[in-house]
Amino acid sequence: MIKQPKYSLLYVEDEMQTRKIATSYFDEYFTQIFEANDGKEALEIYYKKKPDIIITDIKMPKMDGLTFCKEIRKADEKTPVIIVTAYPTTEYLLDAVSLNLVKYLVKPIQEDSLLEALELCFEKIEAQSPSVVKLTSKYLYDTFNHSLIYEEKIIKLTTSQTMLLDILIKNRDQVVSYIEIENYIWYDKAMSKDVLRCLVRDIRKIIDKGMITNISKLGYKIELYE
Repeated sequence: MIKQPKYSLLYVEDEMQTRKIATSYFDEYFTQIFEANDGKEALEIYYKKKPDIIITDIKMPKMDGLTFCKEIRKADEKTPVIIVTAYPTTEYLLDAVSLNLVKYLVKPIQEDSLLEALELCFEKIEAQSPSVVKLTSKYLYDTFNHSLIYEEKIIKLTTSQTMLLDILIKNRDQVVSYIEIENYIWYDKAMSKDVLRCLVRDIRKIIDKGMITNISKLGYKIELYE
């Protein structure tokens, strides 16, 4: 188990006492823990905070855990998700598989099973994205601290510029669709293509013109320095 916390967690559980005990337990494994009482609240927190890992119960008011996960997967296919339930069914298991979840845990959760699931999440993040990537021969990007670095100096970016780099780097081997970018950055309002083009243009001006490629009618892809 990783002893030096590097990631943030969104924990979704409608039972307050269970949530309190669990967050106390998780404290040593995460740099930040965001709590939500139901799927609707969790979705709002997810869009604002962009947690690295999600653990959610299934049975909750307002929005259940599976519906919440389905909403997440519309914009984000890679954030590790662990789902928890007291009532396992074949339908839930099939949903869990289709949503590309890391683990499906049944209450009461055994500590060994939980630690194994967390390890899988940490390994998945590490495999997907090393902490520092080379954008060009001179520019580096720290994915944990969301920082652009040039000659050992941090270059200030806007929130939207940072979020665009985050989603493109996270999906470096594929085209990120316009709708995925819109759901990730402008989750609470509509995005115009002009705004997105301006955002890409501004990043190209700072770093490199050829780094972000537009794939006609599909979206954008980042080309990292080899």
